[in-house]
Amino acid sequence: MTHDAANSALALAIALRVFIPDALALARRLLGAGVRVGAAVLMERHDGTPTPPACSVGEEGGRE
Repeated sequence: MTHDAANSALALAIALRVFIPDALALARRLLGAGVRVGAAVLMERHDGTPTPPACSVGEEGGRE
């Protein structure tokens, strides 16, 4: 292993050791924000009324 390759390997190892915890924390924070936004959207849609059946036909078909 040459001097330049060894320096590159050590620099890469140090960079990974320094930045991986920050990247994981950022990913965890983004996932948490996504869960909160998704839950808020679901709560907005939920108003206590049951959803209408998918096969209902309007006035033209005579069935509701």
